[in-house]
Amino acid sequence: MAVNNDDGSRNDNSFTSISGKGAGGRHFGKLPAMSKIDIACIALMGLLVAYYFFYASTVIATPIWDGAVYLLNARGWLSGDNVPLYEGFRPPLLSWIIAGIWTIAGTENFEIIKYIQPLFTVGAGFVLYALLGRHKGKLFAFGVVALTMLNATLFFNSSQILTEGLSLFFLVTTLYLLAGKRGASEEKESGQKIIAFGEGWRWFFAGIAIALTFASRYPIIVPAVAIFIVASILRKDIRLAARTIIGAVPTFALIVLAVYLRTGTFETALAKDTNLSLLLSPFYIANSINIWGLVFLLVPVAFIFRKTYTDKFNYLFIAWFLASLAFWSANTSNFDYRFTIQLTPAVYYLAVLAIEHIAKHHNTIIVTIRKDGSSSDGNDSRSNREKHPPSFRASAETKT
Repeated sequence: MAVNNDDGSRNDNSFTSISGKGAGGRHFGKLPAMSKIDIACIALMGLLVAYYFFYASTVIATPIWDGAVYLLNARGWLSGDNVPLYEGFRPPLLSWIIAGIWTIAGTENFEIIKYIQPLFTVGAGFVLYALLGRHKGKLFAFGVVALTMLNATLFFNSSQILTEGLSLFFLVTTLYLLAGKRGASEEKESGQKIIAFGEGWRWFFAGIAIALTFASRYPIIVPAVAIFIVASILRKDIRLAARTIIGAVPTFALIVLAVYLRTGTFETALAKDTNLSLLLSPFYIANSINIWGLVFLLVPVAFIFRKTYTDKFNYLFIAWFLASLAFWSANTSNFDYRFTIQLTPAVYYLAVLAIEHIAKHHNTIIVTIRKDGSSSDGNDSRSNREKHPPSFRASAETKT
């Protein structure tokens, strides 16, 4: 059932009954009018871009160790077999992008590369806002995006030559493509489901996005696959899932083959960083306030409300949160705040969802109290009328 949000957008509780129109029922052929929340989001992103530019220009004089390795690997990819990759276990996508920029620019300029990752981080914010604006309303979307983009861990690591912002962009893009809305016009009159041209291609490109998420940062394949599995279960259409696999497998093969042909092997991490245990570490829960702030305390609250489980769209973020947190907590030797960046949007989504449920529950209580009060007043008036029939009231008024 579709419900109008306060900001004019549409909110569907059904994952599959999704409209072919934009937020607020506007057709794709028309340019939708911008709301105040849209303007606020654009202003926030503009300020972030300006601050990223200022920070990179004035603070970052030299790259950190990981950033220097990606630069050296980019030089290795450009030099062919004559120069080996400095660390072959690093994901290749960022180094490929750096190598492409250097090829176009004609020089190995470090200053240009400093601004790559902030663009992907801000781009992830826009994609997340577009997705949540359609499903949950613009105010909800702005809350999640603002909390995510202003997270200190995300900001610092996005200002470095690292892969956090790059992988976050492709992960959010995967979610956007898999959670695209579907209209009733895409059903046959007989009720048999069909795959619309646009929907089939969305799921196909989602497979490519999953593979690019892997190429940007290997471990982030875990939440990407978790999101794909949950989306496939909710959509209940094996043909769409097959299209994603068809898009993903060749892309995965090309990535692995390129690295293998260049290095003679394919490694995803150092051996000391691959120790996993079923006994999960409490590191990220114990440091959750330092990583995400006090708002993290609202995350468990979201799981208390029954409404969390009636909206199927929420399951995508629940799977994202639980799969990522469990994976990083299963590591027995390598812990870092920056590993939580790719699950930060899911954390803030659940926190804002808890706020929404609390607000609606509070409003429901107020409305119930008012209705009970009105009913009580009505009963009192009726009892007074029964005690004082019209003839008595008339005589009383005459004597007065």
